[in-house]
Amino acid sequence: MNIRLTHLVVRTRQTTEHIRFSEAVTFLYGPVGTGKSTVARLIDFCFGGDLERTPAIQQAFVSTVLGARLGEYECTLERGAEDNLAVRVTWSRGKDDFGSVNAPLSAGEMPLLDAEVYNLSDLLFHLCSVEPIKVLKRSRDPDSPMIRLSFRDIWRYCYLDQTHLDSSFFRLEDPFRGRKSQDAMRFFTGLHSERLSQLQADLYRTIAGQHGAREAVVQIRRFMARFDLGSESELTDQIGARERELRVAEERKRTLETNREASIHPTDELRSKLRDLSRIVSDLREAIIASQSMLAEQEALRAELITAKVKAGRAEQAGRVLDSVDYSRCPQCGSDISKRPSAVEQCRLCGTPSIATEARPGFDTEAVRRELNDRIDQISDSMNRRKQALERSEREFQRAESAKRLLDRQLADGLRRYDSAFVESIREADREIATLGERLRSLAQLQEMPRAINELEEKAGASQGRIDQLRSMIEDERHRFRFADENARAIAKKFKAIMLDVGFPGVSDEDDVVLDPRNWKPIVVHSEQKWGFWETGSGGKKTLFNVCYALAVHEVARERGMPVPNILIIDSPTKNISDDENPELVQSLYREIYRLAAAGNGAETQFLLIDSDLVEPEAELAGFSQKRMAGEPDAPSLISYYVGP
Repeated sequence: MNIRLTHLVVRTRQTTEHIRFSEAVTFLYGPVGTGKSTVARLIDFCFGGDLERTPAIQQAFVSTVLGARLGEYECTLERGAEDNLAVRVTWSRGKDDFGSVNAPLSAGEMPLLDAEVYNLSDLLFHLCSVEPIKVLKRSRDPDSPMIRLSFRDIWRYCYLDQTHLDSSFFRLEDPFRGRKSQDAMRFFTGLHSERLSQLQADLYRTIAGQHGAREAVVQIRRFMARFDLGSESELTDQIGARERELRVAEERKRTLETNREASIHPTDELRSKLRDLSRIVSDLREAIIASQSMLAEQEALRAELITAKVKAGRAEQAGRVLDSVDYSRCPQCGSDISKRPSAVEQCRLCGTPSIATEARPGFDTEAVRRELNDRIDQISDSMNRRKQALERSEREFQRAESAKRLLDRQLADGLRRYDSAFVESIREADREIATLGERLRSLAQLQEMPRAINELEEKAGASQGRIDQLRSMIEDERHRFRFADENARAIAKKFKAIMLDVGFPGVSDEDDVVLDPRNWKPIVVHSEQKWGFWETGSGGKKTLFNVCYALAVHEVARERGMPVPNILIIDSPTKNISDDENPELVQSLYREIYRLAAAGNGAETQFLLIDSDLVEPEAELAGFSQKRMAGEPDAPSLISYYVGP
């Protein structure tokens, strides 16, 4: 699952801060309280998480924009400080494939796109061209409906936050989130039973249908024998006799209608209603055409606004790039101005007083962004309302058309039949025809019983073939799980190898690591002893256990093509591990991280590492970048002007 972070923009009340992410490893380091962890939290915030409201966030934060590549799309995910229900997602691929929606965190009733996309999670999977599995909405309720796996459930294996790094093993100890983490591992390894459950349900339904068909045959035969309904041929003879009687009655009615001499009564009321309905149909047709034209214009305007939003973002980036340029030649005529003396408080190019060139606050760009987003949302809302109105008009048009056709028939029948001189004769003929018709229908229904018996017997026989096919497919599906078991064993094997390479205390080559797919809790088996995350003891070993397991999952996913997002954010990988007391352990841990970052062969895992001290790769690593955040002029904090707790 391809997700690559490119940049993060943090808009505050006074400044706009920018952080760019390397393709391989981005290392943020520095003292406590400089905003390093906030960078990771803001990324998580853009992917639908909650934002910890630190004093700096409360006082200075306005909004954030995360740039990323999701699958083949260039995307931005925008979220303001008060955006608690949705994330604005804008994407583009080529010239014609683009869009922008306010994606809700919780699914609504209306889809965001033509595809099955109802919330932010669905949209992220859609842009990455990944189809998530369906899991039980309430994991402990077997009758719970099936819903799509949430992106937040798999993101837990891509963002190791500092708070839970030494206190939780991917939330598996949580009664609710633990089931979701297990669903995520089943999705990664292919050990999910959605298809198997569907096949088994189909098998049970087919077997039940076969038994029902055979039981219905027995019951129908008993019913026909009890009431002496006769065979299919006897019912056919009775139907033929009734049909002949019906033809005689219909011919008598036609003779009455042909020979009538009384004058036809006026039908002015029907004619008046028909004229009114014709006007209504014409008006509705014109309204539908006008609404369709207006919808096309609004769609074009919405596309222009999205294009303007993208251009505004590019203009802002261009202005930021050129803001600090020191020109040696005039950009208009090319004249050499490098020796022109610089006047105090004046621009060397045009002589404008410096007070006019002071940096403007970030609110102009923020206002433009919010205005464009609001305009896009207003047009989208207007289009939705107009579509609903158009659907209502079309339904009214269909009803009016049906009513008009009904009146046309009534008028024709009235003109043909409304003759007071022979109305009683017509009624008597109608009663006879109705009686014979009802009798024919009853006989026809009774005639269906022998046919139904034959069809049910054929259906029961055909169901056996379907039952055999489903049983074969279930066996194949269970065989496919063997590959999923291999993925689980590969993770356990890789986990042990990484712990040995890192030098995890207490783990030796003679130990075994077992990963039980029933609970996805890795257990280290040492002789007759068994221990896992909750038995490691110290906080440092818990941190190391979590990091090593995450590295194992991502490396096996890359090697075996598992759908794990190829990004790993680790906030404080050496939490509770002293560099002074355990320098070799810290160095070997980072050596293992850099090995994984360098061994992708075009499918590398992108790392964002956050720690107090910088640990550089021992060998040159392409795509490695570092950023010191220390609250100093040459190494500013995330919010450069903020001073406080």
